[in-house]
Amino acid sequence: NPNAHLHEAVVSTQSTGEECEFRQGFFHENNTLCSQVSCITSVCGLSGFLFDNTPDQFYRALLPTFMHAGIIHLLITLVFQATILRDMEKFAGWWRIGFIYFASGIGGTMLSGILIPYQPEVGASGALYGILASLIVEVVVNWKIYKSPVIELGKLLLLVIFLFLVGLLPWIDNFAHIGGFLFGFLTSFVVLPHINFSEEDRIAKLVVQIACGVLAVVLFVLLFIVFYLAQSSTCENCSYINCIPFTDSFCQDSTMELRPRLGD
Repeated sequence: NPNAHLHEAVVSTQSTGEECEFRQGFFHENNTLCSQVSCITSVCGLSGFLFDNTPDQFYRALLPTFMHAGIIHLLITLVFQATILRDMEKFAGWWRIGFIYFASGIGGTMLSGILIPYQPEVGASGALYGILASLIVEVVVNWKIYKSPVIELGKLLLLVIFLFLVGLLPWIDNFAHIGGFLFGFLTSFVVLPHINFSEEDRIAKLVVQIACGVLAVVLFVLLFIVFYLAQSSTCENCSYINCIPFTDSFCQDSTMELRPRLGD
């Protein structure tokens, strides 16, 4: 996450690199004062910062979509992309699905970064849940062309509910799933193609498109404001959305506790 908590120690000239390593810090041989070191820059790296010691690398909201926590994690994403995502791209076109995919990925990362800022964020699960939301929207907006739309919608809803329940296990980021699903749902109403069955139907769908577009923009702005300007925010009991502690130690090792993103 862009606002990940950093541990960095500037040790005195009497200290050694071994002591600094023991304290889980970063040894700076030629520095004796904290003011001589840009801690956050040396740890986060990449392109640097617009303002010193301010975590303003905005592109990090998108980076986790391309990163994975191992081969199995990557294979799950690739299988989804080669099947469901490919079919949706054939139906709606690459730019529409690409827009939904990346908007969902960014939205999921932002929500996760707000609620569990000390958990490393990797994976395209937010984007994939956004595509699942687009499948639901596709059924809704083209309801009349399906032979059994209730059955089709029911199967998709059961799948989504099952996947959200799986997200209650440790080390699975349900907040990214929820954020990605919400943005995928809203943006799908805006950009997915649909059939108008009457003038009233066309007007109703246009109103829904405008409303969902406005809601998506408002939601993104709110997440952005909370993420960068309200870093003392937290959410009591929200942790049960991400992991249910069936035992005292069930969620203990997942380090997904919710607390303000400002250092103590």
